[in-house]
Amino acid sequence: MSSTRNPPESDRFKKGKSGNPKGRPKDLEPLPFSPAYLFWKVANEHVPIEVRGNKVKMPRWEAFVRIIHTLALNKDASAARLLHKMRTEFPGTAPPGEKYLAVVNRC
Repeated sequence: MSSTRNPPESDRFKKGKSGNPKGRPKDLEPLPFSPAYLFWKVANEHVPIEVRGNKVKMPRWEAFVRIIHTLALNKDASAARLLHKMRTEFPGTAPPGEKYLAVVNRC
């Protein structure tokens, strides 16, 4: 008959050996995200939008520029100013044959 006070030798803790050999799992530290990285990540997410009646997936940044461009073409003054500012901040040439928007400033 075995005693309930002392477990058998084979089940007892071994001297010099931890009862939890793997130890407590280390906490995963959150990765530091800079605001620039988060902006880049959100701006490059693909979102579905409707273009000429068809659903198309494109980066959020491209969809944003298309919306601003459409508003500017529909005579939205603030959108036209924003589009002009974006063109001066991010200069570049349009591919040949592409249409572009000219903003006329009234005095």
